[in-house]
Amino acid sequence: MPRTTAHAIGSMPEASKKKNRETAQLIVKGKAIRCPMCGHEFFWEKKVLLNSRGMTFFGLDWANKESRAMVCDDCGHVLFFAS
Repeated sequence: MPRTTAHAIGSMPEASKKKNRETAQLIVKGKAIRCPMCGHEFFWEKKVLLNSRGMTFFGLDWANKESRAMVCDDCGHVLFFAS
């Protein structure tokens, strides 16, 4: 069973239930966030590219901006964060 210690984004001390990933509770501005789909409280972090039409048209998808996504360790719902 996961520990109940809260961790800010980027600090991922728990082992994932499904794969060999580290997970943590998501804290944003001092508030613990739960998954809006299933209510689970543990997430893992994934970096994602924010594709734009212009960059894709010119084949420069690799140059798009990067963002951070937090993925629910239970249902896989993705929460995006700008920074």
